[in-house]
Amino acid sequence: MGLRSEYKKPKVQILYNGVDKTALMDWVNISIEDNESKETDKLNITLAYSGAIPRVKDNIQIYIDGYFLGYFVIAKIKTNYKKSYNIEAISADFMSNLKEKKSRSFLNISYKKIIESIASEHNLKTKINFNKMDDVVELEQHDLSDTAFCEKIADDLDLTFSIKNQTMIFIDKDKKADRVEYFLNDDDYIDLSFEQLETTNYKSCEVTWQDTKTNETKITKVGDGEPVLRRQLYSADTEQEALKIANSYLQQNQNNTFKGNVKCMGVAFFAGGYLNLQIENETKRAIIKKITHTINKSWISDIEFF
Repeated sequence: MGLRSEYKKPKVQILYNGVDKTALMDWVNISIEDNESKETDKLNITLAYSGAIPRVKDNIQIYIDGYFLGYFVIAKIKTNYKKSYNIEAISADFMSNLKEKKSRSFLNISYKKIIESIASEHNLKTKINFNKMDDVVELEQHDLSDTAFCEKIADDLDLTFSIKNQTMIFIDKDKKADRVEYFLNDDDYIDLSFEQLETTNYKSCEVTWQDTKTNETKITKVGDGEPVLRRQLYSADTEQEALKIANSYLQQNQNNTFKGNVKCMGVAFFAGGYLNLQIENETKRAIIKKITHTINKSWISDIEFF
């Protein structure tokens, strides 16, 4: 292993409510946690006590060495009297009406249109890419917040859902989804650890289940090709539920074969992207589950992949 770059203090730019306030924010340490799943992304900034005093609900956009690393809303400020301030910010303003419970119906409308409608209510952009996004459905949002309702859609369809950088994201969990490609090799690694499981690489999954409404035995299959992972379910309420379970079995099998962590000098990678790792004479491909950036006298990225 080697290091392509020397340790050097990165150039930080902080936009506060859209205005460059870098010179006024005397930062000591910055940590950014970016997650692939619905878990909220987080930003922590330690400021010298003599710097500008931040305010809850104000927003921060942060750039490191010219790379945009996220948009965040300040959720909490901790004060170490006469010493420092610590800003805790999150990727979506969950103090807003995203958490307000609602009851309403979505009738004869596609999943994509439902998601776009909810996103527009919160002035969010969308990134939508999953197999069933154009399916026309009837959904009830009963005493659920928009966040909880979106999480339910994602769980029902086995999707990745998140809100980051003012964008509501829904994509398939499987590795055929439209994801950004990133690459690292031996010269980049500060530390690399991983585990590989020698398991059968199933191409499809077939579940046999008992329809609780008709009492019929049914078979549902996802994926294509051989070998086939076969599982028996006791029951399922709908074909959609059986599909979700089959997808989950298949994805769990595919994702459990190679996973680990890699630490490197700062890289502008985002969770959810493909990570291609050069290991000996082959390239291993995984999905970035979480990436944590630590910025102080240098910029280090710690990546968890699966």
